[in-house]
Amino acid sequence: MPSFTFNDTFRESQWRAFRQFVLDERRDAGAREASILAEQRRIGKVRLLYATDPSTGELTQRRIGVVIDGSPTCAVAKLMQAYILLGGNPLDISMFLYPNDLECPDKGFAYPVGFSYSLQGGEGDADANIEKYKPSRVGGTRETQSEIIATNMDLLRRWTRQEMYQKRILIEERIIKLSDLYEQLDQEREAIVGATQAAGMKAIYSTDRFQDGQTVPVLVYLIDSTYREADADGRVPPNGEVGESLGQFPMLLSDSEDGSESNNAL
Repeated sequence: MPSFTFNDTFRESQWRAFRQFVLDERRDAGAREASILAEQRRIGKVRLLYATDPSTGELTQRRIGVVIDGSPTCAVAKLMQAYILLGGNPLDISMFLYPNDLECPDKGFAYPVGFSYSLQGGEGDADANIEKYKPSRVGGTRETQSEIIATNMDLLRRWTRQEMYQKRILIEERIIKLSDLYEQLDQEREAIVGATQAAGMKAIYSTDRFQDGQTVPVLVYLIDSTYREADADGRVPPNGEVGESLGQFPMLLSDSEDGSESNNAL
Protein backbone atom coordinates (compact mmCIF):
# COMPACT_ATOMS: atom_id res chain seq x y z
CA MET A 1 0.00 0.00 0.00
CA PRO A 2 1.46 3.42 -0.91
CA SER A 3 2.50 5.72 1.92
CA PHE A 4 -0.09 7.97 3.58
CA THR A 5 -3.11 6.61 1.70
CA PHE A 6 -5.06 6.10 4.93
CA ASN A 7 -7.77 8.67 5.53
CA ASP A 8 -10.07 8.03 8.48
CA THR A 9 -8.74 4.82 10.05
CA PHE A 10 -5.11 4.72 11.23
CA ARG A 11 -2.83 3.93 14.14
CA GLU A 12 -1.07 6.55 16.26
CA SER A 13 2.34 5.75 14.78
CA GLN A 14 0.86 6.16 11.32
CA TRP A 15 -0.42 9.56 12.36
CA ARG A 16 3.02 10.49 13.78
CA ALA A 17 4.73 9.61 10.51
CA PHE A 18 2.21 11.54 8.44
CA ARG A 19 2.34 14.46 10.88
CA GLN A 20 6.12 14.70 10.54
CA PHE A 21 5.88 14.62 6.76
CA VAL A 22 3.30 17.42 6.66
CA LEU A 23 5.27 19.63 9.06
CA ASP A 24 8.47 19.09 7.05
CA GLU A 25 6.62 20.08 3.88
CA ARG A 26 5.33 23.21 5.63
CA ARG A 27 8.91 24.31 6.18
CA ASP A 28 9.55 23.88 2.44
CA ALA A 29 6.57 26.01 1.37
CA GLY A 30 8.76 28.92 0.30
CA ALA A 31 11.01 26.76 -1.87
CA ARG A 32 7.99 25.06 -3.40
CA GLU A 33 6.44 28.43 -4.20
CA ALA A 34 9.70 29.54 -5.84
CA SER A 35 9.60 26.47 -8.10
CA ILE A 36 5.97 27.18 -9.03
CA LEU A 37 6.70 30.82 -9.87
CA ALA A 38 9.73 29.84 -11.95
CA GLU A 39 7.63 27.36 -13.92
CA GLN A 40 4.91 29.95 -14.45
CA ARG A 41 7.52 32.42 -15.74
CA ARG A 42 8.70 29.76 -18.18
CA ILE A 43 5.15 29.15 -19.39
CA GLY A 44 3.62 32.64 -19.47
CA LYS A 45 -0.07 33.48 -19.32
CA VAL A 46 -2.39 34.34 -22.21
CA ARG A 47 -5.00 37.03 -21.67
CA LEU A 48 -7.50 38.28 -24.19
CA LEU A 49 -8.68 41.85 -24.38
CA TYR A 50 -12.46 42.07 -24.48
CA ALA A 51 -14.16 45.18 -25.79
CA THR A 52 -16.61 47.22 -23.77
CA ASP A 53 -19.98 48.48 -24.91
CA PRO A 54 -19.51 52.26 -25.36
CA SER A 55 -23.09 52.97 -24.33
CA THR A 56 -23.14 50.91 -21.12
CA GLY A 57 -19.45 50.51 -20.30
CA GLU A 58 -19.98 46.77 -19.77
CA LEU A 59 -17.69 44.08 -21.13
CA THR A 60 -18.81 42.33 -24.28
CA GLN A 61 -17.77 39.02 -25.82
CA ARG A 62 -15.96 40.77 -28.67
CA ARG A 63 -12.26 39.90 -28.58
CA ILE A 64 -9.99 42.71 -29.73
CA GLY A 65 -6.46 41.69 -28.72
CA VAL A 66 -4.04 39.35 -26.97
CA VAL A 67 -1.70 40.02 -24.07
CA ILE A 68 1.07 37.65 -22.98
CA ASP A 69 1.69 38.05 -19.28
CA GLY A 70 5.35 37.12 -19.08
CA SER A 71 8.67 37.29 -20.88
CA PRO A 72 8.77 37.57 -24.71
CA THR A 73 10.71 34.31 -24.63
CA CYS A 74 8.20 32.36 -22.50
CA ALA A 75 6.72 29.19 -23.96
CA VAL A 76 3.28 30.50 -24.91
CA ALA A 77 4.80 33.63 -26.50
CA LYS A 78 7.01 31.51 -28.74
CA LEU A 79 4.11 29.28 -29.70
CA MET A 80 1.94 32.33 -30.45
CA GLN A 81 4.67 33.73 -32.70
CA ALA A 82 4.90 30.44 -34.58
CA TYR A 83 1.12 30.28 -34.85
CA ILE A 84 0.92 33.77 -36.32
CA LEU A 85 3.81 33.16 -38.72
CA LEU A 86 1.93 30.13 -40.05
CA GLY A 87 -1.10 32.32 -40.74
CA GLY A 88 -3.10 31.69 -37.57
CA ASN A 89 -5.23 34.24 -35.76
CA PRO A 90 -4.52 34.09 -31.98
CA LEU A 91 -8.12 35.10 -31.28
CA ASP A 92 -9.19 31.75 -32.78
CA ILE A 93 -7.44 29.57 -30.17
CA SER A 94 -9.63 29.95 -27.11
CA MET A 95 -11.72 32.50 -25.25
CA PHE A 96 -9.24 32.25 -22.34
CA LEU A 97 -11.86 33.07 -19.72
CA TYR A 98 -10.58 33.65 -16.19
CA PRO A 99 -13.82 34.32 -14.31
CA ASN A 100 -12.16 34.15 -10.89
CA ASP A 101 -8.95 35.97 -11.75
CA LEU A 102 -8.40 38.40 -8.87
CA GLU A 103 -5.64 40.35 -10.63
CA CYS A 104 -7.74 42.29 -13.09
CA PRO A 105 -11.45 41.48 -13.04
CA ASP A 106 -13.73 43.60 -15.18
CA LYS A 107 -10.78 45.50 -16.71
CA GLY A 108 -11.05 44.28 -20.28
CA PHE A 109 -8.84 41.24 -19.68
CA ALA A 110 -11.50 38.85 -18.42
CA TYR A 111 -15.12 38.55 -17.56
CA PRO A 112 -16.18 39.88 -14.17
CA VAL A 113 -15.43 37.73 -11.14
CA GLY A 114 -17.97 34.93 -10.76
CA PHE A 115 -19.06 34.88 -14.41
CA SER A 116 -20.16 31.42 -15.50
CA TYR A 117 -20.75 30.29 -19.04
CA SER A 118 -22.61 27.41 -20.61
CA LEU A 119 -23.07 25.74 -23.96
CA GLN A 120 -26.32 24.42 -25.38
CA GLY A 121 -27.23 20.96 -24.08
CA GLY A 122 -28.11 18.17 -26.50
CA GLU A 123 -31.70 17.75 -25.30
CA GLY A 124 -32.77 21.13 -23.95
CA ASP A 125 -33.96 24.26 -25.68
CA ALA A 126 -32.15 26.68 -23.39
CA ASP A 127 -29.82 29.12 -25.11
CA ALA A 128 -26.14 29.43 -24.29
CA ASN A 129 -24.67 32.64 -22.90
CA ILE A 130 -21.68 32.42 -25.27
CA GLU A 131 -22.71 34.27 -28.41
CA LYS A 132 -20.92 32.01 -30.88
CA TYR A 133 -22.72 28.90 -29.58
CA LYS A 134 -26.28 30.21 -29.26
CA PRO A 135 -28.69 27.69 -30.89
CA SER A 136 -31.00 30.61 -31.57
CA ARG A 137 -28.59 31.69 -34.32
CA VAL A 138 -29.80 28.76 -36.42
CA GLY A 139 -33.40 28.96 -35.29
CA GLY A 140 -33.08 26.88 -32.13
CA THR A 141 -32.78 23.12 -31.74
CA ARG A 142 -34.27 21.85 -34.97
CA GLU A 143 -33.43 19.69 -37.98
CA THR A 144 -30.99 21.62 -40.17
CA GLN A 145 -29.91 19.00 -42.76
CA SER A 146 -26.37 19.66 -41.63
CA GLU A 147 -25.14 16.38 -43.18
CA ILE A 148 -25.27 18.00 -46.65
CA ILE A 149 -22.82 20.71 -45.59
CA ALA A 150 -20.75 18.29 -43.50
CA THR A 151 -20.13 16.01 -46.50
CA ASN A 152 -18.75 18.88 -48.56
CA MET A 153 -16.70 20.20 -45.67
CA ASP A 154 -15.16 16.77 -45.22
CA LEU A 155 -14.09 16.75 -48.86
CA LEU A 156 -12.46 20.15 -48.42
CA ARG A 157 -10.81 19.16 -45.15
CA ARG A 158 -9.58 15.71 -46.19
CA TRP A 159 -6.62 16.75 -48.36
CA THR A 160 -5.47 19.51 -45.95
CA ARG A 161 -5.78 17.51 -42.73
CA GLN A 162 -2.03 17.07 -42.22
CA GLU A 163 -1.29 20.76 -42.76
CA MET A 164 -4.27 21.69 -40.61
CA TYR A 165 -2.79 19.75 -37.72
CA GLN A 166 0.75 21.05 -38.21
CA LYS A 167 -0.14 24.71 -38.72
CA ARG A 168 -3.14 25.09 -36.42
CA ILE A 169 -4.47 22.26 -34.23
CA LEU A 170 -1.25 20.93 -32.66
CA ILE A 171 -0.02 24.43 -31.80
CA GLU A 172 -3.43 25.37 -30.40
CA GLU A 173 -3.42 22.23 -28.26
CA ARG A 174 0.04 23.02 -26.87
CA ILE A 175 -0.96 26.59 -25.99
CA ILE A 176 -4.14 25.45 -24.27
CA LYS A 177 -2.34 22.68 -22.36
CA LEU A 178 0.29 25.13 -21.14
CA SER A 179 -2.45 27.58 -20.13
CA ASP A 180 -4.15 24.78 -18.19
CA LEU A 181 -0.85 23.94 -16.50
CA TYR A 182 -0.38 27.60 -15.54
CA GLU A 183 -3.83 27.59 -13.93
CA GLN A 184 -3.13 24.30 -12.12
CA LEU A 185 0.05 25.83 -10.70
CA ASP A 186 -2.01 28.80 -9.51
CA GLN A 187 -4.35 26.41 -7.73
CA GLU A 188 -1.43 24.50 -6.21
CA ARG A 189 0.09 27.72 -4.88
CA GLU A 190 -3.29 28.78 -3.52
CA ALA A 191 -3.64 25.47 -1.67
CA ILE A 192 -0.17 25.88 -0.13
CA VAL A 193 -0.96 29.42 1.02
CA GLY A 194 -4.22 28.30 2.63
CA ALA A 195 -2.59 25.37 4.42
CA THR A 196 0.64 27.03 5.62
CA GLN A 197 -0.60 30.60 6.16
CA ALA A 198 2.02 31.58 3.54
CA ALA A 199 4.88 30.83 5.94
CA GLY A 200 8.12 31.72 4.13
CA MET A 201 6.23 32.60 0.95
CA LYS A 202 5.84 35.76 -1.13
CA ALA A 203 2.09 35.24 -1.28
CA ILE A 204 -0.15 36.95 1.25
CA TYR A 205 -2.39 34.99 3.63
CA SER A 206 -5.71 36.65 4.37
CA THR A 207 -8.71 35.46 6.36
CA ASP A 208 -10.85 37.06 3.65
CA ARG A 209 -9.82 34.18 1.38
CA PHE A 210 -8.80 31.40 3.77
CA GLN A 211 -9.95 29.89 7.04
CA ASP A 212 -7.60 29.64 10.01
CA GLY A 213 -9.36 26.43 11.03
CA GLN A 214 -8.08 24.68 7.88
CA THR A 215 -4.39 25.50 8.37
CA VAL A 216 -1.73 22.91 9.22
CA PRO A 217 -1.09 23.99 12.86
CA VAL A 218 -4.79 23.89 13.75
CA LEU A 219 -5.45 20.55 12.05
CA VAL A 220 -2.33 18.93 13.54
CA TYR A 221 -3.27 20.14 17.01
CA LEU A 222 -6.80 18.80 16.53
CA ILE A 223 -5.63 15.24 15.94
CA ASP A 224 -2.71 15.46 18.39
CA SER A 225 -5.08 16.52 21.16
CA THR A 226 -7.50 13.75 20.25
CA TYR A 227 -4.85 11.07 20.72
CA ARG A 228 -3.20 12.72 23.77
CA GLU A 229 -4.26 15.27 26.37
CA ALA A 230 -2.81 18.75 25.91
CA ASP A 231 -0.76 20.37 28.69
CA ALA A 232 -1.82 23.64 30.31
CA ASP A 233 0.46 25.57 27.92
CA GLY A 234 -1.27 24.03 24.89
CA ARG A 235 1.49 21.63 23.91
CA VAL A 236 0.60 17.99 23.31
CA PRO A 237 3.32 15.60 24.56
CA PRO A 238 3.58 12.45 22.40
CA ASN A 239 3.60 10.27 25.52
CA GLY A 240 0.95 12.17 27.46
CA GLU A 241 -2.28 10.85 28.84
CA VAL A 242 -4.71 9.32 26.35
CA GLY A 243 -7.12 11.94 25.10
CA GLU A 244 -10.55 12.05 26.72
CA SER A 245 -12.30 12.29 23.35
CA LEU A 246 -10.37 9.40 21.76
CA GLY A 247 -13.15 6.94 22.63
CA GLN A 248 -15.52 8.82 20.33
CA PHE A 249 -13.38 7.81 17.36
CA PRO A 250 -12.87 4.03 17.35
CA MET A 251 -11.19 4.28 13.95
CA LEU A 252 -8.24 6.08 15.62
CA LEU A 253 -6.27 3.06 16.77
CA SER A 254 -3.49 2.58 19.29
CA ASP A 255 -0.32 0.73 18.39
CA SER A 256 0.15 -2.84 19.60
CA GLU A 257 1.48 -3.17 23.12
CA ASP A 258 4.48 -5.26 22.08
CA GLY A 259 5.90 -2.27 20.15
CA SER A 260 6.00 -4.05 16.80
CA GLU A 261 3.97 -1.30 15.13
CA SER A 262 5.69 1.72 16.63
CA ASN A 263 8.42 2.14 14.02
CA ASN A 264 6.48 2.08 10.75
CA ALA A 265 3.52 3.71 9.05
CA LEU A 266 2.19 0.62 7.27
